[in-house]
Amino acid sequence: MAIKKITVGDVFKIISDNEVRYFQYFYTDSNYLGGNLIWVFNQDKETDNLNEILDSGYSFYFYTAIEAGIKMKKWKLLGNVQIPAEMNHHVLFRWRDLDSGLWYKLKYDQKHLIGINLTNEEFKIPIVSFQFPVGAIEFIINGKEFFIKKTIDFESKYFEKNKKI
Repeated sequence: MAIKKITVGDVFKIISDNEVRYFQYFYTDSNYLGGNLIWVFNQDKETDNLNEILDSGYSFYFYTAIEAGIKMKKWKLLGNVQIPAEMNHHVLFRWRDLDSGLWYKLKYDQKHLIGINLTNEEFKIPIVSFQFPVGAIEFIINGKEFFIKKTIDFESKYFEKNKKI
């Protein structure tokens, strides 16, 4: 069976024995490994009602490989819901260059220097993250706080291990 091409606004349900979670596909970013940007919903109760899922609100976002997750049976398509106008934009991430140690703001195809030290506001910008389906499931099920802690811990350890300054 051929996999249907994903469409902006597609809503997916995580396939897990113990947990129920949902996410929506926003866009594919050719500037970041061709990753599919997803927003995770707050909904954690079983439902096929797309309006109920949408009404639960969005929690956090990151990149994954949606079609790979479908092939691996990690999630399934429930339907398509138009992305609300206030959410229909390219999101902001932060990223640290290993060579210089400098932080940057990334927004789709734009990269702007922040510097070495982050302000409290800049520290709140999510670290850019691409998760293959298995890692994505862990982030989605465990939620926003888990996602933030894991990405900050990983970035700190990775930078310390690989920094060139």
